[in-house]
Amino acid sequence: MLVFLSAAMIVADVRYSVFSQVRPYLTLLVTPIQVVVNTPQKMFNWAGEHLASREGLVKENQSLQAEILLLRSRQQRLDSLQAENVRLRELLDASQRVDEKIVMAEVIGFDQNAYSHRLMIDKGFSSGAYVGQPVLDATGVLGQVVETAAYSSRVLLIADASHFVPVQLSRTGFRGILRGTGDLKRMELMSVPRSVDIKKGDILTTSGLDKRFPSGYPVGVVRSVKYTQGKAYADVDVVPLAQLGRSRHVMLIEKPEAERE
Repeated sequence: MLVFLSAAMIVADVRYSVFSQVRPYLTLLVTPIQVVVNTPQKMFNWAGEHLASREGLVKENQSLQAEILLLRSRQQRLDSLQAENVRLRELLDASQRVDEKIVMAEVIGFDQNAYSHRLMIDKGFSSGAYVGQPVLDATGVLGQVVETAAYSSRVLLIADASHFVPVQLSRTGFRGILRGTGDLKRMELMSVPRSVDIKKGDILTTSGLDKRFPSGYPVGVVRSVKYTQGKAYADVDVVPLAQLGRSRHVMLIEKPEAERE
């Protein structure tokens, strides 16, 4: 009967618009039911869109982070290449100021020893390297070759505690011996009488008296001069001018065989 009654009402409404006047009021009664029925679907759709949007943002953020890291890596590489270009230009300028014949070399390793400061270069006796050969970088004396192989050599840095360099004070001509301390940033000028005119900022160059390092090459700059009561000699700290431990390209000075020890 209910089905028959519903069908009759539908036919009557379609043909004679019996319920046209009351339909708006009936809609008000049905609306809450529609809202309740549609709410779960709307919540499900909202949750899906929200999660999809969040997942998309997370992926986009990860992509941007990866791109930032890539760009930073490229920037560091460019900075490294630019710095290396500057060092090579400095080395080229320095090589043009050297009177003796030189051989360019590249540093390929460092000794992992806290008590010995040595580095390895890519030139050996096949390239003319020999024990005792002076080694310079773009800013000063770096050290000397102490061991050679066919295609590599070991260089003892001037800051090593076992290394000594005869030097001369550029300003006054005073001559002395510069000793390594084992610290790459500090050397000591030995046996400096209190009467010697020496002060902070003075430049020390090779004197050539050892017949190993040619004279006139910069070695270090005086950092401090201290006088202790009762001591006959001053304590003179010197900072090496060469980029010890940081130079990548160096110069080997070739001396005539007659002058080699």
